[in-house]
Amino acid sequence: MSDLDKVVKNIEKDDAWNETDEVVDLKVKKAMDKVIPVRLPTDKWEQIRQVAKELGIGPTTLARIWILEQLRERQKTCGKPYPMSLINKS
Repeated sequence: MSDLDKVVKNIEKDDAWNETDEVVDLKVKKAMDKVIPVRLPTDKWEQIRQVAKELGIGPTTLARIWILEQLRERQKTCGKPYPMSLINKS
């Protein structure tokens, strides 16, 4: 019997709570419901992967953190998001 099967069996017989179990309070923030494709040169993607590995997080998590940090910093210093004139249109 697998560990999962044992857990399911305990839940079904109403014996899923152990004395060592703890209640954890989770605070859920806004859902991240948008996925954006980002094109990067291979060498830059590898740099992101390496930094993420050093930090113990996934590369897309690191990219999201960096994007959100930039938006937060811009909001803090200017009170508004980036103007379209700063975006490189190539």
